[in-house]
Amino acid sequence: MTDGGWGIEKTVLIRASVAEVWPHIRDARLLSRWWCPPPTVQISFDPHPGAAYSERYDDGTHSYSIGGDIVEFEPPRRLLIQRKTNGRFGDCDQVSIELDDRGSPALVRLRHLFEDLPTHRRGEAYDFYADGWDFSLGLLSTEVCAAVRKNGRAR
Repeated sequence: MTDGGWGIEKTVLIRASVAEVWPHIRDARLLSRWWCPPPTVQISFDPHPGAAYSERYDDGTHSYSIGGDIVEFEPPRRLLIQRKTNGRFGDCDQVSIELDDRGSPALVRLRHLFEDLPTHRRGEAYDFYADGWDFSLGLLSTEVCAAVRKNGRAR
């Protein structure tokens, strides 16, 4: 994507280390548990640059299927996905997830970028995605903290 794009950025602090958060980013099965309200989305990809990415969503009233590619995979810091979308906000978008090793808590930064999205559509895109990403990052925090507790390290 070009530098001329526009995007949404969301962050969350998770009471865990980067090493404890990263599996929930790199593993498609675990990513599917927080990306959208489970079990509505199924994501699949191999964890390396150039791998195909697939996202299938079905909540019983609405469904979609999109593909894409893993653009960057930098353990344990960054995952960048380019998705070929349904065209509502352009033909493709990018979602990056970055972990900042501040110790604990870990800072997770999610950026959803849209190339060449007209200015008059940006409010609509924000309204469509922003609350969902907040909800999803809350689910990520819940999933990570539950895994930390299960593995015997209560915080």
